[in-house]
Amino acid sequence: MNAQAIHDLSSEYFNWLKSNIVVFEHETIQTISTPFLDPFNDGIEISMEIRNGTTILHDNGKTLDNLLDIGIQIDKSERRKNIIKNAISGCGVTFNNGRLEIIINSNNRAQRMHFLITAILRLNDLWMSATPRNIADFFQVVQEFFNEQDVLYTANKSITGKTVEHPIDFIIPLPKGKDRLIKLISKPSVQTAKLVSFTWMDLHDIQPSAERIVIVNDFIQDQNQDICDEEMKDTKAVSDNVMSILNGYSHKVYLWSKSLKDQDFPRQLKVS
Repeated sequence: MNAQAIHDLSSEYFNWLKSNIVVFEHETIQTISTPFLDPFNDGIEISMEIRNGTTILHDNGKTLDNLLDIGIQIDKSERRKNIIKNAISGCGVTFNNGRLEIIINSNNRAQRMHFLITAILRLNDLWMSATPRNIADFFQVVQEFFNEQDVLYTANKSITGKTVEHPIDFIIPLPKGKDRLIKLISKPSVQTAKLVSFTWMDLHDIQPSAERIVIVNDFIQDQNQDICDEEMKDTKAVSDNVMSILNGYSHKVYLWSKSLKDQDFPRQLKVS
């Protein structure tokens, strides 16, 4: 895709964001309604308030409240607490009294809001975690696979783009000082695909030689199945729209179910 096409789509993406953001105020708190959706298909809301002279963005506890509404108890599971840590790692987001929070200043408000939304979208994948081990563990599963295959990587690192910083799930070093950047999608959707594509667009001019890779989890599970179970054969087709968005800005998009069966997959990751 040429530079003009990237510029055009980037402008369209920003215009789409701007036209779908609504701001309203209640007493001392300003709330921003975004076009990104929670598990109930409601727009994710970000609140901004000043506490002891510090400006904080937070989700007002709605992310975990939504999970509780569908029967997911965070405080009763160490595994789920670890998933929270993985989801917000590298985003600068903290978990405080049931709320996801991030401190901002006048120079990084957009960047920090982007980080908070990223953390919320990652945590929203927990709506599938009522089973013993499943899609919500996708980061951990991929990390375990990389470790087993001796893939050299750096996990949960943020990279500064043209407009904001972007959390990258894995960075694999390649010869000649190049990097392979990997983003994971545990629950494919159009909005997640757009968010990943925005990351690639924003990093294009900053790291033009980096390879942009996406790994999409396409497994369907029941409560007795493990995400790495070799006997698990049920998959769900990823929509053409999602794949089209991802392929437009990624060098390669891998479906996890096919990658596990491909003995050459680890070598493809490690070799330029």
